[in-house]
Amino acid sequence: MKRFTNSLLALALCGAWGVAQAQAPAAQTGTAPAKKDFTACFAAWDKDMHTLQTDFTQTTEYDGVQISRSQGRIYYRQAGTLLRLDNLDGGQITQSALTDKKQIYVLDEKGKLVTQVAWQEWLSGQPNQALFDFGRYTALLSRHRTEEFARLGGQVVLRLTPKTQPAEYILYVALNEKTCFPQAITVQADLMKTTALLTDPVLNAGLKKDLFKELNK
Repeated sequence: MKRFTNSLLALALCGAWGVAQAQAPAAQTGTAPAKKDFTACFAAWDKDMHTLQTDFTQTTEYDGVQISRSQGRIYYRQAGTLLRLDNLDGGQITQSALTDKKQIYVLDEKGKLVTQVAWQEWLSGQPNQALFDFGRYTALLSRHRTEEFARLGGQVVLRLTPKTQPAEYILYVALNEKTCFPQAITVQADLMKTTALLTDPVLNAGLKKDLFKELNK
C-alpha cells in the first residue's frame, strides 16, 4: 500500500533537493505571457545536448530509511551514444562503468576490466534507469503521461506515470526553470524511493579522448 500523498511528497522532494518554495509572482496587468511547455523544453534540451559532464549523488530509501548512497561523475557523448559513470570515494575512482548502450564494461579502481554484460541486462537492475537515459529522454517522455507537479525555488517538477497499466512506479524530474536541465530525478515505487541529484553540469564542451578508450578495444 502506498504511504504517501502528493502534498507530503512535494515537501519531501523540497527537503531532499535543498530548495525553498518559490514566492508567488506579483500580480501583473496586460496580456499574460504564454505558459512554457516544460515537457517540450526538456525534450529539446536532450536533443541539443552533444556532450555532458555532471557530478551525481544517488540515494535509495525504503519506507523513509536510507539503504544506499553513491556519488561520482557522469560523462556522456551523443556521437556513438557513449556513457561513462565513475563512482568516487574521497575524490578517488572506486569503480567505472562504460557503455555504448549495447555492451557495458565495468572496471575496477585501477582501470582493469572486472566484467562485461549486455546494456539491457545491467540496466534492468538499476532502480533509477532515467539517470542513464541521456540522449533518449524524448522516448522516455513518449512512454509516460507527463504533468507539472510543483514549482520549487527555480525548479519545475514534472511527474511522469507510465502509460501501461498498472503503473508500478512514478517518476519525478526536477528541471531548472530557465535551462530545463534535470537537476534531480526521483523514482517512487511503493515504499522504495531512489533520488539522483545532478550538480555542476558542463554541457557541449570537449571531453578527454581517453574517457571512452575501453570501448574502442
